[in-house]
Amino acid sequence: MEQNNDLTKLASVVEDMLSRFNKLKEEKEDLLLTLAAKEEQIKELQESVSSLNEEKSDVYERVSGILGSIDEWEKSQLAEEKKSPEEKTSETATHADSQLFSMDV
Repeated sequence: MEQNNDLTKLASVVEDMLSRFNKLKEEKEDLLLTLAAKEEQIKELQESVSSLNEEKSDVYERVSGILGSIDEWEKSQLAEEKKSPEEKTSETATHADSQLFSMDV
């Protein structure tokens, strides 16, 4: 009789261990699925960051170009202000004549 009780107790312990093992196995599968989803999300976010960095670089280059153009314009304005009034008048007339003939019809 005592052996029967021991076998029953052993069977109960084994069933409990198998039940916990199956639960842990299911939990592992769930965690692996979650991990795969997170890795995909990380990949998408890294691509997005890369794209935004490229866009930022393009915008930086364009802004630098615009600022360079403004600097050149300011320098030309300062140079023009330093010219004598007679030089300005003759240059304006020459510039106007060249524009008159270079207009597209």
